[in-house]
Amino acid sequence: MTKPYSSLIIKLLQSYAIYDDDRQYWSLLLQYELPVRDYFTIIGLELILNRSDGYARLSQKEFTDDEANVPIKLIRKINMSYDQSLMCVVLREWIDEFESNTQQLSTKLFVTREQLRDRVEQFFPRQNNRKALLEKLDKLVDKMEDFGFLRINRKDENNTDNTQYEVKTLIKAKIDNEQLEGFKNKLQNYAESI
Repeated sequence: MTKPYSSLIIKLLQSYAIYDDDRQYWSLLLQYELPVRDYFTIIGLELILNRSDGYARLSQKEFTDDEANVPIKLIRKINMSYDQSLMCVVLREWIDEFESNTQQLSTKLFVTREQLRDRVEQFFPRQNNRKALLEKLDKLVDKMEDFGFLRINRKDENNTDNTQYEVKTLIKAKIDNEQLEGFKNKLQNYAESI
């Protein structure tokens, strides 16, 4: 028999996260949190619900090879390229800067496509073909949207540079402060080697 929260379970399995602005799924989650948690516990997953940052995601315990009854890995790790890692570091630092600024009127960080490119472009070597660089940076922005770290807030069909994104707080869960420092060290070593 189908449960009233079945669609929520499927959404959580298909997505990197759900957010409080997705009212349909968020209200289902708040209403059925305990049975949803129980369901995921049975299959070896943990529901991470961060009410203050407004997101929910799944996590899977890391098992060692010698443990008995290790479940199949359901949550896939994201393998990122250097460019994608760089963009994540930039977004993570940007959201930290935003949250530490107590004079902000909004609790959410909104940035335009142009601002995203400007912030990341400084880490790329100068190129003669500016158009190719901008296309590469635009693909990075799109990839961050695929990962769930960015969500379009307002699309500008006439000038895509003005398309506005919300930087999702999920990036703080995916890249904690320790990982951020590790990423920054790896990126610096990589940059010095090229």
